[in-house]
Amino acid sequence: MENNFQLIIFDLDGTLVDTIDDIKDSANKVLKHFGLPKASKEKIKHSVGSGVDNFFSNLDVNVRDIQDAGKLFKEGYLKNLTNKSKLYPRMLHVVKELKKKKIILYVVSNKPQVFSEKLLRMLKVKKYFKKIIGINSEEKKRLKPSPFYIRKILLKEKVRPSEALLVGDSKTDILAAKNSGIFSCAVLYGFRNFKELKKYNPDYFIKKPVDILSIVF
Repeated sequence: MENNFQLIIFDLDGTLVDTIDDIKDSANKVLKHFGLPKASKEKIKHSVGSGVDNFFSNLDVNVRDIQDAGKLFKEGYLKNLTNKSKLYPRMLHVVKELKKKKIILYVVSNKPQVFSEKLLRMLKVKKYFKKIIGINSEEKKRLKPSPFYIRKILLKEKVRPSEALLVGDSKTDILAAKNSGIFSCAVLYGFRNFKELKKYNPDYFIKKPVDILSIVF
């Protein structure tokens, strides 16, 4: 498949950064607060990606007050962002190579802005992205798979949909790309597997971050 990508939009959790252990630890503290059993890493993996406000609903646990749980989670997680979280192997190399080739890089995440920006700043990778867009709770209609922010980026950068690629690890990312008319790349090193993702027909699959370079160049 020939391409001429000018713009790449990255998801954050499960795509740029392996955040699952810090999310799990923070979530389990909240569950403990409510007297509930811990959630497994696999269950946490399948519950993230659609916004913090949906997280505990996705966990399918009997939390008496979902809003209170979300508030407690946000407070705890903000202090716990990089205890265990790290960039995926060679991701920094990938981002640097893309920048060298003058490709415009953005992050669009269903993780709230304050978390997204602070996390990437603490991991010393924020400077490589033109903008980091974290979608906050009050913007429910703009959460991926909504094309809202992707379309805004295309207009701002004057990039055609055929010249843009969204890299992500979930159906939310693939559908956001399709809803925006851009190409999608599903990663298999993140929070979902091939069986879960293939039904959404992404344009590309990659097994490791460095494979992005072979798609783009």
